[in-house]
Amino acid sequence: MFTFIARIILRNRITMLSILLLLSFFMAWQGQYVQVSFKFSRLLPKTDSTQVDYDQFRERFNQVGNTVILAIDSFDIFDPEHYTQWQLLQDEMNSLPGIVGVLSPINIVNLRRNDSLEQLYYESLNPGFRSGKLDSLRSLYAELPFYKGLLLSEDGEVPLMLVQIDPEKLYVRDIISIVEELKERVKYAEKEIGRDIKISGLPHLRMANTKKIGSEVFLLVGLAMLVTAIILFTFLRSIRAMLISLAVVILGVFWSFGLMSVLGYQISMLSSLIPSLVIVIGVPNCIFLINKYHSEFKDHGNRIKALQRVIRKIGAATMMTNATTAMGFASLILTDSTILKEFGTVASLNVMMVFVISIILIPVIYSFAKPPKKRHFNHLDKKWIKAFIDWLIRMSMYHRPYVYSGLVFLLIIASFGISKIYTTGNLSEEFKKSDAVFQDLRFLEDRFGGVVPLELVIDTKKSGGAYKSSTLKRMDRLQNAMNAVPGISRALSVVDGLKFAKQAYYRGSPDFYELPNSQDRSFIMSYLPKANNEARLLESLLDSSGRYARISMQVEDMGKEESAYLQAALDSNIAAHLPMERYDVTVTGAWMVFQKGTTYLIKNLVVSLTLAVAVIALIMALIFRSFAMVLVSLIPNIFPLIMTAGIMGYFGIPLKPSTILVFSLAFGISIDDTIHFLAKYRQELKATNYNIGQSVLRAIRETGVSMFYTSIVLFFGFSVFAASSFGGIVALGILVSITLVIAMIGNLLLLPTLLLSFEKMIINKSFTEPYITIYDDEEDQDDDE
Repeated sequence: MFTFIARIILRNRITMLSILLLLSFFMAWQGQYVQVSFKFSRLLPKTDSTQVDYDQFRERFNQVGNTVILAIDSFDIFDPEHYTQWQLLQDEMNSLPGIVGVLSPINIVNLRRNDSLEQLYYESLNPGFRSGKLDSLRSLYAELPFYKGLLLSEDGEVPLMLVQIDPEKLYVRDIISIVEELKERVKYAEKEIGRDIKISGLPHLRMANTKKIGSEVFLLVGLAMLVTAIILFTFLRSIRAMLISLAVVILGVFWSFGLMSVLGYQISMLSSLIPSLVIVIGVPNCIFLINKYHSEFKDHGNRIKALQRVIRKIGAATMMTNATTAMGFASLILTDSTILKEFGTVASLNVMMVFVISIILIPVIYSFAKPPKKRHFNHLDKKWIKAFIDWLIRMSMYHRPYVYSGLVFLLIIASFGISKIYTTGNLSEEFKKSDAVFQDLRFLEDRFGGVVPLELVIDTKKSGGAYKSSTLKRMDRLQNAMNAVPGISRALSVVDGLKFAKQAYYRGSPDFYELPNSQDRSFIMSYLPKANNEARLLESLLDSSGRYARISMQVEDMGKEESAYLQAALDSNIAAHLPMERYDVTVTGAWMVFQKGTTYLIKNLVVSLTLAVAVIALIMALIFRSFAMVLVSLIPNIFPLIMTAGIMGYFGIPLKPSTILVFSLAFGISIDDTIHFLAKYRQELKATNYNIGQSVLRAIRETGVSMFYTSIVLFFGFSVFAASSFGGIVALGILVSITLVIAMIGNLLLLPTLLLSFEKMIINKSFTEPYITIYDDEEDQDDDE
């Protein structure tokens, strides 16, 4: 087949090149319309019970997660100077476009009793603040237990300002300008006040995430280009080879952005890696093709003949290696996670497109270029590389016991490390600890107990059931129990609203901040104020029918182990205070969705890795028609994954979506070298009349240099991810780099050792007559055009 493809490409060079460039520039034009996602990526499918519960909760209680939180440490708002500064900041926030409300300690409402109207009414404290009655307001605020720990820290040192963004603007492009303008005003206020203002809240976290993704896409692409260019020139000693390779990956980057746009996808944190991955994965194609061209030209000096053999002899092998890498990514399409499906779709299509680009562009450009000079293929005979190859040959042919002993020793060491691995998942895990976003989040957790919403929705199973005294008492006991759990803020429910009402009815005395008894309720309920804008906080704690009540809390952005403890505490307290035969209690909120979503995503990635291994094993079986050969080919590629898992355990790197992706990614790439080596080995078996030792020796010498070059490129290419400000991407880049270096050693040392040790089990007629032929052994044909 590739003989025909070689003839088509070389006889229609201008046409093939023109079509490729036109399609690539069309994709580049399409790519300008792709946008960065303004949402947290959906981790759970819409039909998942946790996601369904969360969607129902948001609809029932009209919750949209639209609050940005501002705070200042050691800032007494009852001090005249501080109050003035805080009021100016609040007025600034209110004046911003897209802001629909601001709540802070200086504009809270108090409940008062009007005897003439026989009604409680809302009274804003803001006029009192503006008139300068700060001392009396300090005393009044201390006598309002309803607000304790909500807008002012327990010690009164840290005030909060809750800035609400228009829900209609949350998931459109306007949200970027709204949050950026808010941050600019905060920066100006910091200069005026001379204090650091902490910022947090879901909209801020989302926009911090979006901004980093937008800036890092091009940063990582640029770094990947620079690093691969330097390494290519260092190894190949040819500016032409370097520029041709860069042209291949640049066109691949065009296709990555274009495919996302054409398919209607947005750029998420995961898909933002694809352009850089295209560069790193595409360069090995170039190295194998260019090295083969230089090697062929060195042998006979015929340029067209060399290019024809490059396409025919390396084309099939390169296609299969790219196909296995694409299969690794494509396995993600079968998961139920939207972000994994999109990533798998674009990445797998891109990998195959890079193969098409390289198999057309490299031969066509070299067919027009001047023949390579001797210095261009001197890199094939470098002494230190030849010494490294000779060492590999000696070890695999004469010192196999040492290889197996080292393998067993390393596996034992890795097994101990694997036992120390733990899983985690939280909203801030991708931010570095030095990041201001992370530090502000931790500050608010320390002073207020948490910022990630956690909700309990209580179904009383009857209309108006939430108002029953027995239900309210049970909710009160549950809230008191939950307030004692570490890592959780003060709980808030309709119970607190009714306590506030009783306090107001009894002239504001804090001694009466308690649930009304049956006697109190008969007249207090008739005094409750009618619905208005100031009553929104209390109204959001019950649904319109009175059947569903809500207990709202905030929790720390905790990891998996702490979350398991919190979940156990929730379950035990709910069971103790709200018997399931009378109430249905749903635990939901952003915290629950993210915890379940992380677990779900990790399970999906494990399944996809298993599927990728199975599919690639099937491909290997079709290529080599030997079960023993499939096992031999998998061992050198599973060994690096075990070593990487051990490293993660020793260095405390947790399993999370970004780090578990390492295994699928590294396995799909490392198997490429195995295919190149085994295909060459099988070809040499025929050439040496089934002399195993000679075949292994020739296969190492033929493929070893290219495998070494590609592994070094991949190592440094993935290392550029360390420049990311996302902790998960940094870990991904470093771990994949380490895994691929170990995989190179496995393929060049362990694989030949296994071949020599189990030659009788592997070599049979089926192995030498495969279903799929990679290296074409037919007589070489010259093509003079």
